Amino acid sequence: MTRSRLPTSVRTYSWRNLLAGSAIGLLAACSTVPGSGPRTGDIERGATPAAAPYALVDLDPDVARTISTFVATQRAEGPVILPQGRPPGLVGAGDLLRIAIWEPNPNGTSLTTDKSGIETTTRVGIDGTIGVPYVGRLHAAGRTPAQIEREIGVRLAHESPGAQVVVLVTEDLTNAVIVQGDVVKPGRYPVVPGSSGLLDILAMAGGPHTADRQTLVRITRGASTVTRTLSHLVDTRALEMDLAPGDRILVQPRLSFFYAFGAVNRPGEQAYDADDISLAHTLARIEGLSDNRADPAAVFIYRRQTADLTRQLGHAAQGQDATRVIYRLNLRDPGGFFVSQQFPVLPDDLIYVSDAPIAEAAKVFQIVTGLSSIGAIPRNMGASY
Repeated sequence: MTRSRLPTSVRTYSWRNLLAGSAIGLLAACSTVPGSGPRTGDIERGATPAAAPYALVDLDPDVARTISTFVATQRAEGPVILPQGRPPGLVGAGDLLRIAIWEPNPNGTSLTTDKSGIETTTRVGIDGTIGVPYVGRLHAAGRTPAQIEREIGVRLAHESPGAQVVVLVTEDLTNAVIVQGDVVKPGRYPVVPGSSGLLDILAMAGGPHTADRQTLVRITRGASTVTRTLSHLVDTRALEMDLAPGDRILVQPRLSFFYAFGAVNRPGEQAYDADDISLAHTLARIEGLSDNRADPAAVFIYRRQTADLTRQLGHAAQGQDATRVIYRLNLRDPGGFFVSQQFPVLPDDLIYVSDAPIAEAAKVFQIVTGLSSIGAIPRNMGASY
């Protein structure tokens, strides 16, 4: 029996159809291949419509310099300005006083019944007054112990001339600052003239648990509040003068983060634990890009920022949301690493590195062929796209 054969033109046509069908299948597979985020083309297309939800800005030295200057200006923390505080040394409501009255008298007559004299302990009431034997009630709040001694002596003068009066504050709630939060020993600490600066008080409280750059200090005086990093207060030597009675110091860790996704070696949440962090520092912390997956020309930084900066960069097209910006860095350009040293990363920034086209093709090849290894696929760092 003679086997029939198809004409050459038919066989050629069939192979072309097969190849075309395979190509279409591969393209379809590329659109549905598993990935960690959008492809570069998706991000570019998203920025082009008139009503784009974000602006796409390519990073170069000039753009990085403009952003760095703007951020430095916004970050600049001015001097610590607080209203005049209460003077130290005054008695206030809640303080516990010990009052001793002693009158030496050669004739043997005295207000006192023994050689030790009269001694009493009294707490200043919420109305600011105290009660003293043989004297009655007198106003104590807002006065120094010496002023209280003199008034008691004046009131006793008609009955006991020359009476000696001593007033001691045994429990001082007024002349103290309150330290709270992330310190070893929170509590009340006395204001001692000449040795009650912020660092002195924090030292008495055992210091914060976190490093200076990760520590926020909030100082409240009356209705005014100032918040600074501890590193700023140390560097500028702010609040080295005495704090005021009644000041409240809240120490808390700065819980700020940035996030890394996509083709990086260490994705996830990263602590923002410095006064400023560059993109180069960030890339080092996430251990760089994935050799087998990353497209070095597609390093994206997602950020919400003021519309003023976006307009200043000249990249906010009409209709675009100028507060949502995606910065793109090309690390295939050898100068890109210098740009990364200049570009500041901010808290809540999202760093995303897109997969390289060859990595996506490798995934499709694996899906189509069923192979479990892509070791034969060349690494993308040296490939050109």
